[in-house]
Amino acid sequence: MRKKLSDFIIPRLLSLLFCAAVMASLCLFASAEAPDRIRVGLYYGNNALPTANLANEAGHGYRFGYYDSTGAFIEVGATDCEKITICKDKNFYLSGGKYLETKGKDGGKLVGAHHLQPSGTYETFADAANAASAHPYGFPAFINGKHVVRFEFYSTEANAVADSVKYSSVSVVGASASCYTVVDTATGAILFEFDSGGAALVVSPGREAGNAQTWFKGIRYYGDFQYSRRNGNDMTVINFVPTDLYVGCVLPCEFVTSGGQESLKAGAVAIRTYAKATTKHHSNGFDICTSTDCQVYRGVYTGATADAAMKAAAETSGKCLYYDGKLIQALFYAANGGAIESAVNTWGNPFPYLIAKADPYEDSIQFPSQAWSYTVTPAQLRTFLRNRGYSCADIVSMEVTEKTEIGNVNRVVITDSAGKKITFTRDNVRLLQNLPGVTYFSRNFTITPNYIGGVVENVGEITPLPITDGEKTEVVSELYALTATETKKVTLPVSVQTKNGLISYGGSSEQRVVGGELTGWTINGRGFGHNVGLSQWGAYAMAEQGFTYDQILQFYYPGTTLG
Repeated sequence: MRKKLSDFIIPRLLSLLFCAAVMASLCLFASAEAPDRIRVGLYYGNNALPTANLANEAGHGYRFGYYDSTGAFIEVGATDCEKITICKDKNFYLSGGKYLETKGKDGGKLVGAHHLQPSGTYETFADAANAASAHPYGFPAFINGKHVVRFEFYSTEANAVADSVKYSSVSVVGASASCYTVVDTATGAILFEFDSGGAALVVSPGREAGNAQTWFKGIRYYGDFQYSRRNGNDMTVINFVPTDLYVGCVLPCEFVTSGGQESLKAGAVAIRTYAKATTKHHSNGFDICTSTDCQVYRGVYTGATADAAMKAAAETSGKCLYYDGKLIQALFYAANGGAIESAVNTWGNPFPYLIAKADPYEDSIQFPSQAWSYTVTPAQLRTFLRNRGYSCADIVSMEVTEKTEIGNVNRVVITDSAGKKITFTRDNVRLLQNLPGVTYFSRNFTITPNYIGGVVENVGEITPLPITDGEKTEVVSELYALTATETKKVTLPVSVQTKNGLISYGGSSEQRVVGGELTGWTINGRGFGHNVGLSQWGAYAMAEQGFTYDQILQFYYPGTTLG
């Protein structure tokens, strides 16, 4: 099924020379201490990949290997090729610049999963690469801890067996559930294969010293890439990135980087602490994901404040928050609207440093989620509930029925025309942020019904009006005000500005509408997020007022220590 031998040796030799074969002798090394880095899950679970392309941005070429038990990178091969594709060990077809598991319209160029492997092993990768150049479509491989040569490629094992009779002392190999094939992205030429007892393949971009930057799925990343085939399936892709670089990349995605350096440093410590403390994704083989489920991570940040973010990460390098000697859950959010909530009132888990308290700092600055207002109709509310799996008739009521001690909403009850009540409690009240037209939402809000027509009535107890003449206080039911021209009787209820704020007398804090047609509800609120832990806009405001980053952290995580 092949042409003459010389047709393959020369082009393959050139490919090895320019993409893989100029290799140094194998150098196995291990660090005495595990590197300080974060394992970020990029693609995993249902989003695992059959192939993954890498392209150099800063740095040249790639090193191949694995991590030992201490976390040190063990190099077993390298290439000077700048654009490579890592594939699970299956048949692929290069068609239209993409690697497909089935033939494209043009048929595509086969990258076959079955090969021939001569007997014998080699001391170094360079030796194996040199020997591979003497075989048609030959390439070096690291198999079960040994350097070997493989050559040719076939779509089926039967084809490989049929062709193997042309050669002496060869075995048919390939299509392994634990193997990875590295190819030249542009040509599909196989550069390297790795299959070592189920160990995950690690690709470390840049053969020279320095922080390489690598394109993957349209995003630039620092650090290494690890590929693992869970149960022999598609590849989980994990970015192993040095911690300070990770922090500097996340900071502009989560905090206001135009603020003072002290707020950035506070954010850097919170980000680092959260990443090191979380165990949410350990069962998947990594520490943290890239979304708001953990912390937003979009690889290398290149915006105007990139230097400030990296400086904050460097100036707090290694620093984390602890309580009773353990890393804390360093939760944060955009803004609380003046009321920090406790973790126990949010998710039911008590943490002594995640407590409810007033936040006086946010109001000293202006920011987008400071105050917001939305209206929702009964039809929109019904659609929202049905989309979430609730069966309900027309909605006739939505009200806040309970607040926490600090004043955040703790329960919302929605009632339909059949009397069915649907209740959201604790942090689940923020599910209302999925209503149409909603951008910002927090647990700091009120709900007011809207009517066409009807009469407004005060309900509840009437607030008495205390009057003090300097000696004694009396409660009166009538009030007169002296103006420039006359004395006028004031109709109750009335609001009076006092040193403690605006107080209403003679009326009620609660009203109802008798008659009229319900048109919906207005939700007025402040802040954005779950309100537990550190407020990003609050940290910004504190830095503006001259607080240092450790003082900011102590306010939002009281009782913790910085170490």
